[in-house]
Amino acid sequence: MWLGWMEGKYTGTRYVHSEAEIEARVWYETSKSMKYEQDEDTYTGNSEKRYFLKFNNFRINLYKSIPNFEKYDTINERKKLRIFSDFYLPIELGIDQYEEVTSVKKVYNYDELKKNMLKELESQLSEEIGDTSNIINKRVNEKEIDGGIEVQLIYERLENIGVEKKIDINIQ
Repeated sequence: MWLGWMEGKYTGTRYVHSEAEIEARVWYETSKSMKYEQDEDTYTGNSEKRYFLKFNNFRINLYKSIPNFEKYDTINERKKLRIFSDFYLPIELGIDQYEEVTSVKKVYNYDELKKNMLKELESQLSEEIGDTSNIINKRVNEKEIDGGIEVQLIYERLENIGVEKKIDINIQ
């Protein structure tokens, strides 16, 4: 352990600490690969609603059929029965809404795919690191893979890595 000390004419040897701001370059990276041809889900606008009642854990369906869609997303909504402002009964009215989804093949060119991937990677890194104001360098690496591309995004930023610690000195 490195210690600092000061020797004074009247005080003798005193152990001291230092104060400093220590900055380091820190790299954050993420990557993604995608194909040029992709299946994208789009909503057709067709939907069906199914209602039910629920008493504690007992559910009563107010419908008999399953949705007539081959592929769909489900949106669940629950409303508890309330008597007063903060007194709820163990009874729920539920609505399951089924939205029809179809798959559409979409073919991207190199620039479109790279632009979309960079947008996703930037939002992913921004969410991870929070404040992006002190980014000093941004690097993008890309390479073509079988039927698509792989993009790597690297952020370099300055961060204060210094920590304050108490030094416990046991000298015999």
